[in-house]
Amino acid sequence: MKNILLLFAILFLITATSFSQDLRPQFRTYGEQKQIIDSELQRKGEVYFKFYSDSRNRISSFTNIISIDNVKDNIINFEVFAYANSNEISEFAKSGLKFILLPHPGDGPGYKTSDNIYEIMAWDTYPTYDAYVAMMYQFQSSYPTRCKIVDAGTTVQGRKILFAKISDSVDFRKNKPRFQYSSTMHGDETTGYVLMLRLIDTLLKGYGTDAKITNLVRNVEIWINPNANPDGTYHGGNSTVNGATRYNYNNFDINRNFPDPRAGPNPGGTWQPETIIFMNLAAANRFTLSANFHGGAEVLNYPWDTWSRLHPDDLWFIHAARHYADTVHAVNSSYLADLLGYPNIPGVVNGYAWYQIDGGRQDFMTYFKKGREITMEISHTKLLPPAQLPAHWNYNFKSLLNYIQESLYGVRGIVTDSVTGIPLKAKVTVLSHDADSSEVMCDSIIGDYHRLIIGGTYSLKFTAPGYYDKTISNVFVKNDSTTILNVLLKSTSTGLNPEFGTINSYKLYQNYPNPFNPASVIKFDVPSPGNVKILVYDVTGKMISCLTNKVYKTGSYSVNWNAGAEIPSGIYYCRMETQENIFTIKMALIR
Repeated sequence: MKNILLLFAILFLITATSFSQDLRPQFRTYGEQKQIIDSELQRKGEVYFKFYSDSRNRISSFTNIISIDNVKDNIINFEVFAYANSNEISEFAKSGLKFILLPHPGDGPGYKTSDNIYEIMAWDTYPTYDAYVAMMYQFQSSYPTRCKIVDAGTTVQGRKILFAKISDSVDFRKNKPRFQYSSTMHGDETTGYVLMLRLIDTLLKGYGTDAKITNLVRNVEIWINPNANPDGTYHGGNSTVNGATRYNYNNFDINRNFPDPRAGPNPGGTWQPETIIFMNLAAANRFTLSANFHGGAEVLNYPWDTWSRLHPDDLWFIHAARHYADTVHAVNSSYLADLLGYPNIPGVVNGYAWYQIDGGRQDFMTYFKKGREITMEISHTKLLPPAQLPAHWNYNFKSLLNYIQESLYGVRGIVTDSVTGIPLKAKVTVLSHDADSSEVMCDSIIGDYHRLIIGGTYSLKFTAPGYYDKTISNVFVKNDSTTILNVLLKSTSTGLNPEFGTINSYKLYQNYPNPFNPASVIKFDVPSPGNVKILVYDVTGKMISCLTNKVYKTGSYSVNWNAGAEIPSGIYYCRMETQENIFTIKMALIR
């Protein structure tokens, strides 16, 4: 029996090797294809190709030379699909590897696009760029109390990066996690583009009538960006998605252009306008959980992409990704079922175990912004035929809602000053667990934190500048449920007068008179030259006024706030922001 098995194995290897060798004549050197390559680069700015590699280490050596798109393990070798711009393909040519040019995935067979919003809302066609922008702003005009369109900035060619912010408190902050979906960072991967437009529409229409959607809109601040690279999607012009490109107009892969925890701040070259927009948005909004949608495979890819070591919350990532995939499989067991190595769950893969990349947004958001992000590859076909969009919506819809709901689980609460009740920007560390920047931070306005974590019992440590540390042990967390843990921190300044406070020699005094009606004088000290911003918020976290925002020399200063007739009686917070820190005092307006 053993001899028969050995003979079979030898025959298999001979057959497989012969098949591989039969393919080799199709693969040519860079020089043999240069004329075709130059023509394609002139037309698209990028080429799409594949090659074979005998080891993962060899593939990793190319990660900062070309944009690897997919790696398939063929047992005897690895089949690698990749994109490259002019400089990248020239650099790759130095390896001497032969490769084959492939038809560009963004060259669709003339898919119809529509500029009619109501026709687009049949969800089986792609919008023109102008119709996309109009549709986004129509969401806002139709649901002004639940939807706000945020113009986050413009691309290289001046197209808009738009977000729909959806919440029952769309104009002010509340104690709720912030969540982000974005799609089509690679402009030729368009399935998520239409699915995100449909999700916005569904959330807005479902509020008040669908219990699950109503709960999500009330308890999560949801940000949705349907298209993160409109220059790539509309490379062929604003009226068509045919001819779409992966890269942006400057021929950069945006998803290789972010700061990287291992490879440094610029692994993908100069930060592109689209990259900077997302970096700025992430800095202004502390997203608890996010995802970005891609195409070319059907699998959920979770951190890390740049490191072989596992994230401290590896089990949580697997749990959340598997929850998404299992919900999909209940609808269609053959969809989202790519098996790509660790952890050997259909539709779920560790990024590095698939193939290494540097400069990805997933690792940026998870490491530098202390959130959690998964990359969702949701269609084998990149530029999906529009008639297939409704089916992909049906596959994903329940999972899309479930993933938003993941942001409500784990440990959450508010950290405040034990005397004044003022919210604190504290750091929350899970002892004997956190590493690689996996700690989370409290929101500086509300003081809320949201720590996603796999079920278990933990010790949490809370720290803030100017306050004594506090550790709380035996915090029990159950999967898919919420543990509320509010924390009071005591100031380290013995006998600190609650009418003023000092941080790093900066001093912000309580308003005079106190209480006031309606005018107040706020005093502050600046120990060294620098920018000082002083803002006033109400108890919901809504900013009422910006009293100053400029560079001050060393000295003592004051600013006036006149609440006028329109501001009601109540408690307000005055916050001073400097490069070193943030300090907040409470004020009372009594009419």
